[in-house]
Amino acid sequence: MNKNKTAERIYPPNQLTPINENDCIQLPINFIYDLAQADCIQSLLDKIALWISQIFQAERSSITLYDRPNFLKLYSISGNQAIPLDFKLPIQQTFVGRVFSTATLRICDDVTLFEELDCQMLAQNGMGSCMDAPLMHNGNCLGTLNVADQAKFHYTKQQAILLQCLANWIALNIKLHLQVQEMQKLTSTDELTGTFNRRMFTQQSNRQMLLLAHDNTPFSIGILDIDHFKTLNDFYGHQAGDYVLQQMCEHIQTHLTEHDFLARIGGEEFAIILPTHDAQDTIKRFKQIRTAIEELKIPYLEEVICFTVSIGVAEAEITDLNAETVFKRADKALCQAKQAGRNRVHLDMPIRKI
Repeated sequence: MNKNKTAERIYPPNQLTPINENDCIQLPINFIYDLAQADCIQSLLDKIALWISQIFQAERSSITLYDRPNFLKLYSISGNQAIPLDFKLPIQQTFVGRVFSTATLRICDDVTLFEELDCQMLAQNGMGSCMDAPLMHNGNCLGTLNVADQAKFHYTKQQAILLQCLANWIALNIKLHLQVQEMQKLTSTDELTGTFNRRMFTQQSNRQMLLLAHDNTPFSIGILDIDHFKTLNDFYGHQAGDYVLQQMCEHIQTHLTEHDFLARIGGEEFAIILPTHDAQDTIKRFKQIRTAIEELKIPYLEEVICFTVSIGVAEAEITDLNAETVFKRADKALCQAKQAGRNRVHLDMPIRKI
């Protein structure tokens, strides 16, 4: 093979057709089986990366998907970790970005000759060459399928044909999982605020109730309601009201941990589940949320919108029949907070038998 000056070979789709009609691809049966068993997009991508590295005997295989404007996200790696997992690769000034933006398979025969970010990272970690194929579905590029080897000038056109054929087939699998993922998101998420919806709150609170019963894992439910929201809507308009809900949710999320749960359960009413072992800590955290919202100033057009919330809280007890019982106690506490003057947190105290 003659080494050209750029050490790069480009294969448009029409150059990667089978050499003759009798060409076929032989794949391990377990590869097909594993893809069929993948129950989520991450599981699918992990299985693909592992099998591609075996099929091509690659030092490294990886998959990137379009993440947001101007970036590809590295979702799965098998082998050499030259480019770390979850690294966001800019589409501009990267080799893999050129593959994505041009929807064209490319072979880099010598990564040391390229100044692009990903080539430099591969070179610094012992890689000599790489081959990247676009993941194409209905004329759209979803991301890239990539292999790399320590040797320079390692990959052949026949391997390029194989990788692109696999990329086309794999893209269909990825698209199907992405569609399922989007459907699951639509059925579990409140469209306006991006928080979970009441359906997901019911599932999560029931799950927490099972943990309480089996592992004695405590939790609390807080119901948050915006004070005088109708007046706010009437004065500023419903678009302003929607904006307030969105901004408030974003602000609340900054006060929650990865183990906490926020859902919109109707109108201006939200439910928060806090796994906690201490009642005082629970009330402290809800008071912090209430105070943070009271101090929140939301610019809207030429106005600044301020508002308060009332929160009712109930700790789950072993004696509670189900999660709905805890919810009703929190709702009762919310009513008491409003009756006491609003803009406050009220804890429902269950009557314990002595």
